Amino acid sequence: MTWNHRRGLAPLLAATERFGVPIRWEARSLREFEDVPVAELAAKYDLIAVDHPHVGQAAATGAFLPLDGALPPGVLDAQRAGSVGPSFASYTWQGRQWALPMDAAAQVSAYRPDLLPSPPTRWDEALELLRGGAVTGLLPANPTHLWSTFLSLCHQRAAGGPATAGGSGGSGVSGGAGAAAGPGVVDATGPDSRPGWWPADGIEPDVAAAALAQLRAVLAVVDPASLDSDPIQVLDEMATGDRIGYAPLIFGYVSYARPTAGRRLVRFADAPSATGAPVGTMLGGVGLAVSARCTDPGAALRFAAAVVDPDFQAGEYASAGGQPGHRAAWTDPVVNAASTDFYVATLATLDRSFLRGRDAGYPAFQRAAGEALHAGIRRGDGDRAILAAIRERWQRR
Repeated sequence: MTWNHRRGLAPLLAATERFGVPIRWEARSLREFEDVPVAELAAKYDLIAVDHPHVGQAAATGAFLPLDGALPPGVLDAQRAGSVGPSFASYTWQGRQWALPMDAAAQVSAYRPDLLPSPPTRWDEALELLRGGAVTGLLPANPTHLWSTFLSLCHQRAAGGPATAGGSGGSGVSGGAGAAAGPGVVDATGPDSRPGWWPADGIEPDVAAAALAQLRAVLAVVDPASLDSDPIQVLDEMATGDRIGYAPLIFGYVSYARPTAGRRLVRFADAPSATGAPVGTMLGGVGLAVSARCTDPGAALRFAAAVVDPDFQAGEYASAGGQPGHRAAWTDPVVNAASTDFYVATLATLDRSFLRGRDAGYPAFQRAAGEALHAGIRRGDGDRAILAAIRERWQRR
């Protein structure tokens, strides 16, 4: 089971053909990829594309086969060494490895180079551009992706820059795992992988308030259709029309950065920040997991290892339309030339990206918090009511 987009399906079909493993692939929608419980999928499928917040749920239910001990140590060592940001560690939970990072992504910016030759690097410049009407912006802001943007803005606030014009510096960032993992990110393999601005009792109030103010400022200058859009809808609109020129925060999709007949080229860049220097955003991407119920785990494991092999990732995986998860592909000149430098243009953001919660209750919390944030924005609720609703859902998850 993978997800229904060329990026999610085509490279796995190419791998199946190349490696001669008889696999029938099915695909679910982006929404189902983000929301369907992994135990339900693992009961039906041998190989599963998974989002990293589900690994705690997988561990708690015994849905996935732990890969450490099942794969040769050299395979995991190579994946760890070739990780894009914390992608490899995002699938490590309670000392076990639950998936391999076959695809890497984070929120970056997207723009139409024929409408906007150079994207803003600072948030004040981005807001001024969109406010002035020189280019029309669209933001993926359905409940799931509005939540993603809110968290990315929380991270930027905590990184030390003002989230709104005239704001103060960051606060409350605890010790991290180094610059490559992003400000305030704790050990991703430990019991709690959330960034320092998100302690056990919930997101720090001043960080959340500043991020919500920034989110409102962005929504005020983008197209109102944003609140009904996901990343694929936004990028399809950018690639097929002449109205939308800029998406300030969106999960990167290499498919749109490849010159394609009948479609407008969309380019990608590091996400804007308060200072213009790259700051991490929320990590996405896709891991490949093996069901604990798989009747031929040996074949499934060999296939999974082959899919994330750095040579295959930089070769057929990328050329088939995939968005590789291995650093060898992200830094490969040929891979970048075929995608208008999609990878090198956004790598600084991914290397500083942060992880969401991964405990068993996090996926349900994410759905509830995203819906509360989205509904509150639509109704015009005040900041205090929206933030209280998010905190209440966190405390009862």
